[in-house]
Amino acid sequence: MRQGAPAMKSFSKREADRRTFLEQVRESKENGYLLSSKKIGSGAFSKVYLGYATQEKMMQNYKLASDLRSKRHSMVAIKIISTAEAPVEYTRKFLPREIYSLNVTYKHLNVIQLYEMYRNSKRTYLVLELASRGDLLEHINATSDRREYPGLEEEEARRLFRQIVSAVAHCHNVGIVHRDLKCENVLLDERGFIKLTDFGFANRYSLKNSLMSTFCGSVAYTAPEILMSKKYNGELADLWSLGVILYAMVTGKLPFKERQPHKMIHVIKQGLAFRQAISPECQNLIEGLLQLKPAARLGLQQVATHRWMLPATSAIFHRVMSSMGVHPECNASPEKSQAAQGETGSSTAQLPGLESPAKTPEGPPKEAKPLPATPRASSATGAFPARAKAEKRSGQEATATNCILQLPTPRKTERPPRLSLYRPSLLTTLQPFHHLPNFRKPGSGFSTSAYVTSKRLGEKVPARAAALGSGSSSLSKQAHSLYAMTPCP
Repeated sequence: MRQGAPAMKSFSKREADRRTFLEQVRESKENGYLLSSKKIGSGAFSKVYLGYATQEKMMQNYKLASDLRSKRHSMVAIKIISTAEAPVEYTRKFLPREIYSLNVTYKHLNVIQLYEMYRNSKRTYLVLELASRGDLLEHINATSDRREYPGLEEEEARRLFRQIVSAVAHCHNVGIVHRDLKCENVLLDERGFIKLTDFGFANRYSLKNSLMSTFCGSVAYTAPEILMSKKYNGELADLWSLGVILYAMVTGKLPFKERQPHKMIHVIKQGLAFRQAISPECQNLIEGLLQLKPAARLGLQQVATHRWMLPATSAIFHRVMSSMGVHPECNASPEKSQAAQGETGSSTAQLPGLESPAKTPEGPPKEAKPLPATPRASSATGAFPARAKAEKRSGQEATATNCILQLPTPRKTERPPRLSLYRPSLLTTLQPFHHLPNFRKPGSGFSTSAYVTSKRLGEKVPARAAALGSGSSSLSKQAHSLYAMTPCP
């Protein structure tokens, strides 16, 4: 009798899950989507399934149709949030922020797209763009295994990091700070393009220098001012996380090894160490982002025009800029950068096109013969003086932008034997809710059951073993390969 009770309980749970899934299939079909049984992600109170948009839905939703036609398929990711089971804090605070951020950041090539949302009293459905090639952490580890060296080649890391910077710059330009930038929240689609996702901790801000007080994120990627429970600038906190991501990409390890927030501060203050060979330009960019003082970190404008980001040697770049009479600002001081931001009104509004080709002058410039001024030209200039001045200024900016891209890449360096990157723990001790994951692969170390168990037992850190031991054998093996990895020594 005692042995039959757990089996009966397990059967009842499976039957309840089956009925719930059938309800979700019916509700999705009523809204124009075919929900498959393939689960591609999970969180504490959400599950993500592969879905298909029907022809009727594509005829009704232009946003969805225009994007899927370019991809030449009808697949989407449908995120189902159980609002009936989620905490009130999540449904009233974090979920609305996530939906708002996804709507505001539409449409950018490197930001995950929200096509549609529908809901009822029990569930909220988010129809998202599908990124089928997994996250950046999986890509780094798979590439390290294939190369038998840790991390990505700097050429590939540069290409991907450019796209990440472009996505973050777009978010900041529309007044959104992500606050949970990490390798797991950077996805790759079938074409290899970066897709920034998981805006569960994102928030909007109106003033550039406004401070925030919500402490969230993953310990290994979180800025030190957040770990010290200080009010912080969201943009500068995102810049710190970008530095951690770049370090992980080129080394295959995280820069600071510690899981407890109060201990992480001491590790950060000991300084950054590079235990394998990477180019000096890349080291300089990482060090510029991982500055303990927020005001000392490189801004996005400086990151986008850094000599490592522009695949070029510094000497060639400076010669090209000087020959055109433009002062190079690749390594501008923070004071100059802040002054420039004050003039333009935004630090990221003037970001150059990160993927546009370079045009360098060949030979000495030829003297241009002045054209005789015609009454038509003079009258146009006189009639629209502001337009003429704006065109002149835009022409100068275009010249400065187009001459600084796509020069020779730095020489590749050899790397020591491989050490795989591991998934860091989330912040658990600052506020009770912020360790909840929002988008997780099946078999993740943080599951709903682990969260509920930890809350019931009064634990501060969710139990990982329960989630790793669940699911099929192949799933457990996959989860083990992702989580049983060696951290940075």
